[in-house]
Amino acid sequence: MGVADFLAEHKKFEHFGEDDLKVLSEECTEAAFKKDEIIFPEGSPGDKMYVIRQGSVKVFKKIKNNETTLAIVNPGEFFGEMALLDGGPRSAAAKSIEDTKALIISTQNFENLREKQPQVALRIMDVLVRTLSTRLRQANKNLEVISFWID
Repeated sequence: MGVADFLAEHKKFEHFGEDDLKVLSEECTEAAFKKDEIIFPEGSPGDKMYVIRQGSVKVFKKIKNNETTLAIVNPGEFFGEMALLDGGPRSAAAKSIEDTKALIISTQNFENLREKQPQVALRIMDVLVRTLSTRLRQANKNLEVISFWID
């Protein structure tokens, strides 16, 4: 299955037209990761985001020498997206849970889209903002639960 067809099957990309998906697929590269492979460590430069094509990835932080899972990412979902927004260092680490294939959108490829195909870049930004909003709302709920146990 081609990249555009894969993306078309997933909800996060449902607002992309066929031509938009084709343009996006041309800016993606692909990578494969073995089970338990570190995709990026916390604090490393953020220069790309990943869309899981096959397999799954754990996003985690080390807190007081304990590995705390922040998310499990499955096919059609993405991680590392803050790199496209702010280019800052990674706020968490990512590790493959099983053999995994991912599509990669680098900051350079995203900049290419912003210059040459701004409507596609805008659709990507919309997906990122919606996803980050959902994650922030969940983090707020988690803080509520934590504060209940701290007081």
